[in-house]
Parts: sequence; C-alpha cells; structure tokens
Amino acid sequence: MAQQTMGGAGAASTIDINPDEMTHIAKELLAIANEFEGVIKPAVCQLKANKYLTKGKAKKAMDKVPKANERVMELQDQYNMASSVVFDILQTMVDADRDIAEKIIAALEV
Repeated sequence: MAQQTMGGAGAASTIDINPDEMTHIAKELLAIANEFEGVIKPAVCQLKANKYLTKGKAKKAMDKVPKANERVMELQDQYNMASSVVFDILQTMVDADRDIAEKIIAALEV
C-alpha cells in the first residue's frame, strides 16, 4: 500500500493507494483502448459507410444512428482521459517510492 500525504489549507490527510489495484485498472483501461481501436472504431466507420443509413425506407428510423456513433466515440475520449490520470498516478508512485515502482513494473510486465 502506497501512501501520499497531502497538505493544503485544511488538515493534512493521507491517501492510501494499492499498486496492485492501480496496475489492474491500468491494464483494464489499456484493454478497453485496444478494443476501441481494433474493433469499435472500425465498426463505427463501417456503419458510417453503409448506404442504408442515407437512403431507403429505413432512413427515418436510422436518423439517430450517426449521433449514437458519435457518442460511442466520445466514450473512447473519456477512457483515454481516465487512462492518462491512472498512468499519471502510477508515475507519481514510481517517482515517490522505488520499491513500489519495481512492483508496478513487474505487475505491468514491462
């Protein structure tokens, strides 16, 4: 368990961070990012290219599909931001404690 003491206008507090949990979260976020890049993004591009979305009887029913596709891709941005925060925390942990850094590096298998 890593500890970070925070100071400020109020009383100081300690934040406990479990390196195993952080590396697990980092791995899950990387898996989600890979899923977006390898599966979801190409599928959304394919949906955009389909002509049935722009012509024919289904057009009226399918008018909301482009907006839904945009919202799905917005999720990718949110996951990327979350991933950045997690990796910033991990980097702070690495900088703060070399022992924890070795555990993080071993857990990430890098």
